[in-house]
Amino acid sequence: MSDDLKIVLEDVKEKFDTVIEAFNMVTERLDRHEQAEEERFQRLETEVLSIKADVSVLKTDVGEIRKDLNEHRNSTELHGGRVKKEAS
Repeated sequence: MSDDLKIVLEDVKEKFDTVIEAFNMVTERLDRHEQAEEERFQRLETEVLSIKADVSVLKTDVGEIRKDLNEHRNSTELHGGRVKKEAS
């Protein structure tokens, strides 16, 4: 092989090595970003599930209050002669 060809091949090899190194750096950065986003998603999902549980408890509480209010209206003398309005 001629010296000129060896120099060209060495230059091409160095450029490929540079491209491969850059590609690996980008891949590592994407992996870190993906992991950070997965952790963020997990935190948000946990928070949403917590809020759903709180809403469920509130719905139960409101249902019990509605039932108690309707029972109170039905049993109170002041409301005895009036048309009873149901709490909704």
